[in-house]
Amino acid sequence: GLPYGWEKKFDAKINGFIYINHVTGKTRSSPPTHGSSGTGPAPVQVSAREQGSCKPGWRYAFNFCYYISAFADIQSHSGAQAACKQQGGELFWSQFVFESFFLKKTLQTVKTSTHFFWTNGEKHNGKWDWGTGHPAFTNPKWTSGQPDGSGTCLAVYTHTGFFDDQPCETQYNYVCKTKA
Repeated sequence: GLPYGWEKKFDAKINGFIYINHVTGKTRSSPPTHGSSGTGPAPVQVSAREQGSCKPGWRYAFNFCYYISAFADIQSHSGAQAACKQQGGELFWSQFVFESFFLKKTLQTVKTSTHFFWTNGEKHNGKWDWGTGHPAFTNPKWTSGQPDGSGTCLAVYTHTGFFDDQPCETQYNYVCKTKA
């Protein structure tokens, strides 16, 4: 694995891989050979104030409960959907523009091993949606240059709170959501 903070990403412009450090913002063409171990920090506990009326391990905000997967708990998009269902919720979907920014702020204290987290969003017949029974996918805040057609599943870039299309089989941390 790469040292903590680094991600290997395919860059179509150079038809090869680049390495991005999401902590420092540095980019390089060769893998980093030093730095912290890759094991990452210990999980942050959810305080009683953050938990509110949610079950243990979940955070309360906006009349919903949110669960952020543990540092090493990464899944494909379908795996994340199944993990959320098993916990009594569903993969994060945005009802309010500011929800992903709340999660961005929360993720500044809760370290995850990936720089994206999965949402319930998927592209069907050329259009993005949150799935059956959810509000329309309107006014998305995309990361600059996105969507770029690299995937049909929707992730949030943890450092900005903006959306990014990603290949569904990629493994990322995830956020579950349920009504409080």
